[in-house]
Amino acid sequence: MRPIPVEELKAGMKIAKTIYNNSGQILLGAGMALKDSYIEKLNNLNIPEIYIVDEELPEVKVPEPISDKTRLEAIKVVKDTMQDIESQSQINFDKINDVIDSILDEILLQNHVVIHLNDIRAYDSYTFQHSVGVTILSILMSLNFSYTKEEIKKIAIGAFLHDIGKTKVDKDIIMKPGKLTDEEYEEVKKHSLYGYNIIKDVHGISILSAHIAYQHHEYIDGTGYPRGLKGDEISEWAQIVTVADIYDALTSDRVYKRKLMPHEALKIVEELKGTKLSPKCVDALSKHVAVYPVGTMVQLSDDQLGIVIDVNKEDLSSPIVRIVEDKEGNKITEIKEVDLIHNDNLKINRVIYN
Repeated sequence: MRPIPVEELKAGMKIAKTIYNNSGQILLGAGMALKDSYIEKLNNLNIPEIYIVDEELPEVKVPEPISDKTRLEAIKVVKDTMQDIESQSQINFDKINDVIDSILDEILLQNHVVIHLNDIRAYDSYTFQHSVGVTILSILMSLNFSYTKEEIKKIAIGAFLHDIGKTKVDKDIIMKPGKLTDEEYEEVKKHSLYGYNIIKDVHGISILSAHIAYQHHEYIDGTGYPRGLKGDEISEWAQIVTVADIYDALTSDRVYKRKLMPHEALKIVEELKGTKLSPKCVDALSKHVAVYPVGTMVQLSDDQLGIVIDVNKEDLSSPIVRIVEDKEGNKITEIKEVDLIHNDNLKINRVIYN
C-alpha cells in the first residue's frame, strides 16, 4: 500500500484503503479497481490522494488508533456541531460526550498506541477530520502526564472543539488557496475567542476545556495569540493541544499546500521545542508518532530499498524494514528483514515518495 496523488492515478489501479465521504458513506471500497469515472469523481470531491495497492511491494497492515466506525461517527459529530452553531441551534453535548467516550475507551484498550498514516481528507472537510486527529493525538500525549481519566476526557473535549470558532469566520477566508492578507489573518485569529465564547456556556463542558479553544494558538515565548501569554500563563492542557494541532496540520493536505511526511513534520515540531512549544509536550508527541510509518518506502544507508513493516516502540525512528531491492537495484524475492534498532551501522537515508 502506498499513497498516490489523485492526478497520478490510472484506471486499473486497486484501492488499498476504503474512501468515505463526510457523512460516513463508502465512496470507493478497498480492493476495487479504479475506473476513469472514479478518478474524475475523486477530483471533483477535492480529494488530494488515495492509497493504492502496489503489487510489487509486500502487503502490510497499517495499525489504526481507533476503528473506522468510531472515527466516522466522530467526524459526523464535528460536522453536525458546526452546522448547529451556524444555524444558531443548541450544541448537542450528549453526542459529543458519547463519541469522546468511544475514542477514549478504544485508545485505552490498546497497549501504547502509535500513529502511522493520516486519513484521506478532502480539502473541504479538513476542519472536521483535523478536529478528530487532534483529539486522538491529544489523548495519546495526555497519557504521558499524571492525569485522571476524567481530566483526559476534558482535554479531549477541548481538543475536539478547539477550532469550533471557525464557524464564525468567513468561509472564503478559511478556504482561501493563497496567502491571507493582513486583514484576513486578523479575522482568522478571532476564531480562538469565538470558540471560547461558544463553548464556555455549554452545559456539561468544563471551562477548562473552553480555555483550550481560547489558548491553542498561544506560544510559550509569548508570540502567539489572542493574548500573547507566556510559559505557565498558558494552560498545560492547551499546550498539549497546541502541539497536536501543529503536527496534524503539517501532516494534512490543505488547499494551499501539500502535507509533510511524519519525519519532516516531527523535525519542524522539534525545532519549535523550548521556544514556541512546551518541551515535555513535544516529547509526549514523539512517543506516539511513527517517524517512518508502516508502509513507508525507504532507502537505507547502504543503498538497499525496503518497506517499513513494523515499528519499535522503544525507538520510533528505528523501524523494522523488509528489503525489496538490494544495493544494485535487484529485486529481492526471499523475505529479508532488517531491525534498525539492532543495526547501528544501518540508518534510513531517505524516504521514497513514489
